[in-house]
Amino acid sequence: MNGDMAKAPSPVPVHKNAFPHNNGPGQIMRAITPLLLMLALAGPAAAEPTLRFEVPTTVSPEAAKDLAAIYAVSSRLPPATKPVSLEDWDRQREALDKRMIPASNAVVARLGASVRDDQIGGVPVVRILPAGYKPSGRTLIYLHGGGYTRFSAHSRLGPPALVAAATGDEVISVDYTVAPRGNWRVITDQVLSVWRALLAKGTAPASIGIFGDSAGGGIAAGSVLKMRDQGLPLPGALYLMSPSSDITYTGDSYLTLSRVDPVLDLDSSKWGADVYADPKDQKNPYVSPVYGDYAKAFPPTLIQGGTREMLLSNFVREYQVIRGGGHEAVLDLYEGMPHVFQGSVPNTPETRTAIARAAAFLKTHLTPR
Repeated sequence: MNGDMAKAPSPVPVHKNAFPHNNGPGQIMRAITPLLLMLALAGPAAAEPTLRFEVPTTVSPEAAKDLAAIYAVSSRLPPATKPVSLEDWDRQREALDKRMIPASNAVVARLGASVRDDQIGGVPVVRILPAGYKPSGRTLIYLHGGGYTRFSAHSRLGPPALVAAATGDEVISVDYTVAPRGNWRVITDQVLSVWRALLAKGTAPASIGIFGDSAGGGIAAGSVLKMRDQGLPLPGALYLMSPSSDITYTGDSYLTLSRVDPVLDLDSSKWGADVYADPKDQKNPYVSPVYGDYAKAFPPTLIQGGTREMLLSNFVREYQVIRGGGHEAVLDLYEGMPHVFQGSVPNTPETRTAIARAAAFLKTHLTPR
């Protein structure tokens, strides 16, 4: 992407049941491509599948059906291979993006959203507008997940398009430089460059919310700590989906849940963490925000996750440190749900509830400019 703003494509015509934002998140979910398609695009399956993951009996029937299909596919995927050079990292990321972008675009098309490339503060971004967009006076910034080393703003359009549809707000997805080409200093500086540019254009900080999933959730919280320490105004709200808030992999859930987590693998997660930040830097609050000083200012924060995630301790600890600093925080957990379930099982009561609560939280705390 370059510095020129690409022409915004017209929203893709959709069926009358492909629901714009004002029809509610319950209807929106049925328009989203499930993660099963993404998994099917993930490459050749292992020759001898072994079903590793069981579906909890306590999830909704809709979630049980979707999770069973997803786990059947994910159980057959071959083990990840650790990259050994920058070129290896690039090849893996580019190959994954190539497979993911069609599914990502399908989500946008089904929601009738429009997408265009832009640059803000010298940083490439993707602007996502929901169907029937009317300026609300609120703006959302999104930071995608991917273990710090994978995906892009184009291959992770699903979560921001979903939130845009539920809130009716524009979402600016920051296409940050993933590791190892970038690192925690580079990436958080890119987030702050976007933030400063929006403020310089007159956007009120209280009208802006920041959200992210997985690694993007950790980047979001770390970036807010960094902007606060640099004396910048803070956003009106923070929404963290399954945030990676401690990349030292400290916490009880790494012992209790890592073997049953159907999405994340402990070894490959550590590979990404180590190229995002040197071990000596991994307790820096901008890297692992659970180690931040929350006695100082911090925005109201919603944290969502599932009970089938090895990162569960990250969510609990981040919630506790924010609350311990005297700030508003909500920990919203979902029974039996896997990592970033909002994007993987969208057609379920669990996701409908989660997205509705997130939209309500953002609307409550963001003050239109």
